[in-house]
Amino acid sequence: MHLYNLHQQTIGKLNRGIVQNLSREKFRVKLFRFPGGENSLIKSVSESADEIVDLPTELKPAREIIAKHALDVLFYPDIGMDSLTYFLAFSRLAPVQCVTWGHPVTTGIPNMDYFISSEHLEPPGAKGHYSERLVLLKRMPVYYYRPETPETAPSREKFGFPEDCNLYVCPQAPFKFHPDFDLALGNILRRDPRGVLVLIEGQTFEHWGKLLLNRFRKTFPDAIDRVRFLKAMPTKDFLCLLMVADALLEPPYFGGGNTTYESFACGVPIVTWPGPFMRGRVTLGCYRQMGVADCVAGDAQSYTDIAFRLANDKIWRDEVKGKIRANAHAIFEDMEAIHELERFFEGAVRLG
Repeated sequence: MHLYNLHQQTIGKLNRGIVQNLSREKFRVKLFRFPGGENSLIKSVSESADEIVDLPTELKPAREIIAKHALDVLFYPDIGMDSLTYFLAFSRLAPVQCVTWGHPVTTGIPNMDYFISSEHLEPPGAKGHYSERLVLLKRMPVYYYRPETPETAPSREKFGFPEDCNLYVCPQAPFKFHPDFDLALGNILRRDPRGVLVLIEGQTFEHWGKLLLNRFRKTFPDAIDRVRFLKAMPTKDFLCLLMVADALLEPPYFGGGNTTYESFACGVPIVTWPGPFMRGRVTLGCYRQMGVADCVAGDAQSYTDIAFRLANDKIWRDEVKGKIRANAHAIFEDMEAIHELERFFEGAVRLG
């Protein structure tokens, strides 16, 4: 039933709960996978499937193997993260073929029947953004296990920052930084002389960090000395970084996914500026499901205002953190999302 890009850590975290929690009274879950690196996450997902089928890296035999299983539904957690699954998706291998937001854009592929999203994620008129039939669940379309977080926030000295600065952390990959974001970043640093902007280079995108710095030197040269890049770090240290931030910043147009869930598990507010497409609205979707709206901006000015207030108004920041901690349970380990997916799969099979 499921085809899975197991080598993608984010895809695994967003979707392993679906594999593990679908009703076995209703479904037999077959996991089709291409070769990839083994780790504990891959092992956990694989052990949860009813059957594992390893696929060759050649498209023709891979298609033939899947077709022989006579599936009712072929579910892709993502399409577009690698060429194998992308070209495989052009084939009709099951009566119902669907995809969700592991790669948060339409596939444009004629044989992809449905794109599974959520009412919390999509703006009005979103059907026009997809070549697939858009399925809007009432819940976020994931079952995300709540990660273990540090019991207490570490000292900022761990990351080389003084305690008396205001840390604005944007933990997103550099390729998500649209030039429109520069205006808000520059305004935040100009308004807050104690502010320091912290970014992550990433293992894959180190040269992108250098490109960003060169861009920032042109868009806010007067504050460039307060921009810091950190190297990619283990998850435990990354969560510690989130916890010492005064404000987490999300780029417009293409925001967080996995990072959003990790941040809310830590009880840390994210300033979000929702874009016109789903890929820039995941944090908004989580806020909606939690019933928290304090940090949702509508433009660069309100984005700057919210970020500045989070960093400088401790009473309000603690109030927002309290709301997130009190309501974060709504986005983690959500069985209602599983039940909605089950009802969708059953209905789609009946329709053929």
